[in-house]
Amino acid sequence: MKNVGAGALLALVLSACSDSVPVTGSPFDPVDFFAGHTQGEARLELIVGSPRRVVVDSRGVRDAHGGLVLVQRIAEQGHAARVRTWVLKPAGRGHWLGTLTDADGAVRVQRTPSEVVIRYRMHGGANVEQHLQKPPGGVVENHMTVTRFGGRLASLDERIRKVRA
Repeated sequence: MKNVGAGALLALVLSACSDSVPVTGSPFDPVDFFAGHTQGEARLELIVGSPRRVVVDSRGVRDAHGGLVLVQRIAEQGHAARVRTWVLKPAGRGHWLGTLTDADGAVRVQRTPSEVVIRYRMHGGANVEQHLQKPPGGVVENHMTVTRFGGRLASLDERIRKVRA
């Protein structure tokens, strides 16, 4: 360790603490994917308590300007089902801005070469970051992390599939 510089050591420590998601997906259009009927099954892990199963039933409608209105029914184990609504509008190539029932302020969506990244602040101050990837097979994987003051409060791993009519 004596030959490792302080900067290199700091970079090594920070990378070991990173919550980054491995890049395994392919680029996809979130408006195209979520238009219509989709269903997700997830495992929610909180810093306290047992993991919970979550089922999300979504219905999305494109608007005339390249945006999306997505209504979701969320059934979380041990809680009453709830409904939330996303409204996303295009904000440049590969970018959308919008609102979400659960968010305090803007929702930012960005499509990268390998994934879709969603960021917003929840009511109460927690920050949400979601990484959606579409590996071969067409099922989208959603890896979500909820943090506050830099500490992880919860994580969710979900598999979302299109429901054919």
